[in-house]
Order: sequence, then C-alpha cells, then structure tokens
Amino acid sequence: MKRATAALNRVLVLVVGLLLAAVGGAALAWERGVQVVRDAVTHIDSDWVTAIPDQSWWNWALAATIAVCFVLGTVVLVVDLRGRRAAPSTLLETATTTAVAIDLGPVAAGVAAELGRLPGVRRARGRAISDRGLATIQVILDADPHSDTATLVRTSEQVAAATTSALGGPDVTDVAVRVLLHLDRADHPPVPVPEAPPVLEDGVDRPGARAAGADL
Repeated sequence: MKRATAALNRVLVLVVGLLLAAVGGAALAWERGVQVVRDAVTHIDSDWVTAIPDQSWWNWALAATIAVCFVLGTVVLVVDLRGRRAAPSTLLETATTTAVAIDLGPVAAGVAAELGRLPGVRRARGRAISDRGLATIQVILDADPHSDTATLVRTSEQVAAATTSALGGPDVTDVAVRVLLHLDRADHPPVPVPEAPPVLEDGVDRPGARAAGADL
C-alpha cells in the first residue's frame, strides 16, 4: 500500500474513531449522571427530536446520507485496491545504459511457478504489490504440514536472491522479494514408515514365515 493511501486510511479511521468515542463518552456520562451532560441535553426539544422521522425531508436526507456513504466507501475501496499495485520497476541496461521498465506482475507469477514445483507445496500464488511505497514481489506458499520446512525456506531464500540479482543485483533498492510460507492443517496423518521384514536365523526371508508372524 502506498504511503498516501495508508495516510488516507489512518485519517478516516481517526475521524470515525473520534466521533464514535465522543458519542460513546456522552452516552456513558449521561448514564453516570454527569450534570454538565444532563444540562446540555435538557436544552434539546424532545418533541422536535421525536417528530423528525415524520418530517417530509427525513426520507430524502436519509437517502442522501446512504448515497454519500456508499460513494465514499467505494472511492476508498478503489483507492486501496489500486494502491496495492506495484508500479513498473526501472532497470538500467548496462550495455546501452538504457532505462528499461519491467512489469513485476509476470515476474511474481514466474517466481510462484518455480516455487510451486517444490515437494510438499500444494499451492503457490504470486503478485506484485506496493508495500508502503516499495515495489514488492510477494509469493504465498501453501504447503503440506508434514513437508520439510527447512528445505522450503532454504530454497525460497535462494530463489528470492536469484530474483533480486536478476532485477539489478544486491544494490537494487526499489524492489523487494517476500515469500510467505503457510502450513495447511494436519488433516492427513503422516505416511507410516514400513517396517523391515523379519529375517530368520539362517538369513533367508521366507514369505510363509512373515505371514505367520503377522497373524500372531
């Protein structure tokens, strides 16, 4: 998410939070019998307040409020969704010193496809996002809970390092690679290790003896 979008979200949350805190505080003060609040309430005409829903303008005001809230909510949602998209990264071509713009979306999909072939990985999803102004290739791996996590983490680090190197080497500062490993629930028990067949004293494994031993 871009910094401007994150700032907008924080401001909206702050304003709504302060309004709700003010209303809640006034209601609590009324319940506790705070004299200042009760004196302020006494100046309000209760008959006028109860007659508001019967006014001709009430339905229009209610509809306008719903429409404004819907439009504002839609605008904030669109801004948040667009703010998550990463802008193309600029790579300087060393031979001709030409700046080349790279769309990070296909790069993220390629990294996800590479990691999705690892043993134990059930699903791999990749996308390019903007995390506080930094273009980030984010890959989410859903893996089997019984898989070798050490191997998955080590291979993910190697693929992330190779991706960073391809995008400009260790000096690149405008692109980050993030791999999130999620282990699924242990809905399937681990595969049991087969026991070694019994061996007789003469060193010969007889199927009849093995079957008889299994029946005991």
